Amino acid sequence: MSQNPTDRSTLIRFLSRLGQAELAAGNAVALVERDLGMIARVNGVVGFTASVLPTVLFLQLDDDRGNDVRMALGPYRTGDLRFDQIEGVLRIAREARAGEISPVEGLRRLDAMWSMKHRYLDIGFVFGYCLTVVGVALMLRSTPVGLAVSGALGLLAGLLLMGVRRQPAWSAVMPVVMSFVLASIVAIAHRYGLQVPAIDLLIPPLVVFLPGSTLTIAVVELAFANMVSGASRLVAGFAQLILLAFGLLGGFQVFGGSAAIAPPAELDRLPIWVPWIGVLLFAAGLHVFKSSRPRSLFAMSLTMVMAYAGQALAGQVLQGSASAFFGAVLMTFTALTIEYRFKGPPAIVTFLPAFWLLAPGSFGLASVTGIAMDDQGTAENLLRFCFILAAIAMGCLIGAFVYSGMFHMRRSRWWSRQAPVRETGGRVDQGFPEGP
Repeated sequence: MSQNPTDRSTLIRFLSRLGQAELAAGNAVALVERDLGMIARVNGVVGFTASVLPTVLFLQLDDDRGNDVRMALGPYRTGDLRFDQIEGVLRIAREARAGEISPVEGLRRLDAMWSMKHRYLDIGFVFGYCLTVVGVALMLRSTPVGLAVSGALGLLAGLLLMGVRRQPAWSAVMPVVMSFVLASIVAIAHRYGLQVPAIDLLIPPLVVFLPGSTLTIAVVELAFANMVSGASRLVAGFAQLILLAFGLLGGFQVFGGSAAIAPPAELDRLPIWVPWIGVLLFAAGLHVFKSSRPRSLFAMSLTMVMAYAGQALAGQVLQGSASAFFGAVLMTFTALTIEYRFKGPPAIVTFLPAFWLLAPGSFGLASVTGIAMDDQGTAENLLRFCFILAAIAMGCLIGAFVYSGMFHMRRSRWWSRQAPVRETGGRVDQGFPEGP
């Protein structure tokens, strides 16, 4: 279709806003480039190139009407997107790729997405966070006392988050503030006789701050030559862990507690079947806390169960990072199948909760905290942490490749810059699976 000057300007504005929204949703840069290139092609623009980084987009239109280059800072709004907003962004991208909506309609829907209200209101926000924390504590097989303390800390954390979620400026300091407050409470409780290890109590209420998905996507991008974006995400993920560890150590040092990482053997932990209940509670809690759409709950639960099952079953016969690899393979295959074969929610909505089950965030926090305390064996822990990240990243890629091989054999290919590129006017439509 031909583009008059107004349509051209509107198209560029839509592409930049959509790219910014996809970055805010946590989408990988190669997928953002693919979406923008396909949308430009559908709207009749052949000479289009998108170069995307986690914090900026460069869009170039080069045709007989001239050469236009736009730089857009992204994401242009502060604060994390909820799951319903992420699904809204990716639905807009999917429909725009198929030519089902115009740039004008896309801009209208993006504005509506940013103004969406939490479907479960403040009480759902706090209750969902508390339920999420209890689910994680069950998966860690904490003691009954530890479960109760983690639940109480989760309630406090949910109230604190509710108080600042309308103040985006607080988002930069909340990891330190939250970890300091919770660590201080645990340190005081230890002084009065609480025997549960501090990390067992603090991982559950801090779980949503753990950058498991950021670190994993960073390793994926580094593996496929997205050096700048991968390195910047990796630094951002480690910085988040360091901020959390700084707050934890501050609380322990001020109030004289212990950040013991290795749990004593004599603790009376919950039965071995309890973590499976924790997985379901974790999914339900995130569904309410992150305000996902009702149809997403089953998809999230199934993906998380598959991720946990793959990790748990592989852990019976394999050691170390290999168990996380199999969990990532099943997680990815399940999420892509739900999205493309059953028209379910976008895979990233079901990916994000499952990443927290596959260890990089919680283990990384324990490792960084240990390094700051000069704990013995920290070099080994850090190396193991890197192997877990690599295992999950490779598991995601293998799961995507298996899905493509089974359902889209003719167009299955690796997600890389060296992969064949469809004619979108640039290098943007590459190897991640598409729907039918």
